[in-house]
Amino acid sequence: MLPNNEYMTYPPTTNFTIGLMGPIETASFKDILPPPGNQPYPKGLGGSPVNLMARELHLRGYNLILFSLDPSVDTEITIKSERLTIHFGPYRPKHARDFFAVEIKWLTQAVLKQPPDILHAHWTNEFALAAQATGLPHLVTAHDAPFNILRLNFIPYRIACTLMSCKAIWNARYLSVVSPYVADHLKKFMFYRRPTRVISNGMPESIFNRIRTAKPADAPLTFATILVGWSGLKNGEAAIQAFALLHNTLPDCRLIMFGAGHGANEPAEQWAKTQGLQEGIEFVGQLPYEQLIQRLSDEVDIIIHPSLEESQGMALIEPMAMGIPVIAGQDSGAVPWTVDNGKAGILVDITQPKQIANAMLKLANDSTERQRIGQAGLMNAKKRFHIRVVTDAYLQAYQDILQENWT
Repeated sequence: MLPNNEYMTYPPTTNFTIGLMGPIETASFKDILPPPGNQPYPKGLGGSPVNLMARELHLRGYNLILFSLDPSVDTEITIKSERLTIHFGPYRPKHARDFFAVEIKWLTQAVLKQPPDILHAHWTNEFALAAQATGLPHLVTAHDAPFNILRLNFIPYRIACTLMSCKAIWNARYLSVVSPYVADHLKKFMFYRRPTRVISNGMPESIFNRIRTAKPADAPLTFATILVGWSGLKNGEAAIQAFALLHNTLPDCRLIMFGAGHGANEPAEQWAKTQGLQEGIEFVGQLPYEQLIQRLSDEVDIIIHPSLEESQGMALIEPMAMGIPVIAGQDSGAVPWTVDNGKAGILVDITQPKQIANAMLKLANDSTERQRIGQAGLMNAKKRFHIRVVTDAYLQAYQDILQENWT
């Protein structure tokens, strides 16, 4: 990765086109897209890292083509605006059994119909395999540690994804990873020996500059989780159990649960009700990105991140970029690296709800400590995870690939 204190901004070239492949959220581009016609645009699959990087590249003046998928799409949908084209193809979320052959074929054909100068595939499944099938100069970014995810979530879908990742990584000539944890995993379990570059996920300037709403002195202390999916891997049960322990001592505190599977009547709330632990919890679920950020800024005092494994979680760097203190797992993959080994967050054994609750109580009772950890997280995020740093590193990678100067 480039030194964190250097911003090596490359001036855009008018005929230089970058293609990004990965999950995106169309709402992230609503201010630069034309209004939809009679039919709304596809929502997309999320993909905050791709959205944020695309916005930064577009801001710098680069021509962009985004290739993505959406389950609501039957035939290709193309959206065009100034220096930005988005191609959406069909996505069959339950068809991992054929290794997403239809999706890979569509992505490959879509790229070859409008080939960019450099192609960048995020995640090592269908997007990476399609990029490799084009034969164009390309970079693959590994966001996950596949075998660790499979171990914690051993289901047919994950088995198929792991096999796809093996193929994509073994064939990758140019590979970046989002953390040293992922790099070590690929070397150990996939025997990847070519040079890799650590280029983390990034946060835009607007998140760092967001002014958090001053809360009344008597406002209840608010904790939150941001978890994508209700599964053993995400370990949401431990956060609910820990909050229940805290709620016995501080009955006015509250917990907000964000993310898919954590909305009203979704699995998280259903589980909490079966255990009698729903008191004081607001089950919000998945929100558009800007709404999520706004609610974090306006309401949340402390983030609990109980995930058993993270490769370099956006759910950690988002609150850190706003100065919100985080409690996370001491053995959860790249989590310790992300929070600077405990200097920018509290690390605990997140398999033990009592340890989580003790950390929550410590921060609840000490506003000075909350502020100190929040500021440490902010400085850590600004130094290491600013989108300028991330984008500069990727632009350098693109140039090195095109010049065959990858080391």
